[in-house]
Amino acid sequence: FEQVTHVPLIIKEPGQESGSIIGNVVEQIDIAATIADLANISPPPWMEGRSLVPLMRGEKLPPQPAFSMNLQGSRSLGHRISAGSIAVWEGDFKLIHYLERNESILFNLKEDPGEVNNIYHLQPEVGERLQSLIMENLEEANEKIMRGPH
Repeated sequence: FEQVTHVPLIIKEPGQESGSIIGNVVEQIDIAATIADLANISPPPWMEGRSLVPLMRGEKLPPQPAFSMNLQGSRSLGHRISAGSIAVWEGDFKLIHYLERNESILFNLKEDPGEVNNIYHLQPEVGERLQSLIMENLEEANEKIMRGPH
């Protein structure tokens, strides 16, 4: 699973002569906010994501869960998201939830980087907490879809 979502992000600023590797898990949604920050542009209030510039400057960002979605079917206005899968990373844990089957699998990436052993049944409190994060974010996304543009 991780090989599908673990994608390197390379940013080179003008005049930059050396680089560094940052191991933080971030989201694609952070790219636009990062570009705006690098261009000294204030992002519009509706833009989601956070700038990764502090990480590039050697600072830390507060940890937060990262999400990835592989959605199927119509994602247009008036159609709720109900098919596909959603993953969330938090600390060493990654949970993948399959919407159609209403089924989740949980991995500890530090202990099981190959994602071989589903530990949902061994750590149900972690699994349930991460699954609730997915469901809260899914409900918020579905509300935006159903509400339409303002």
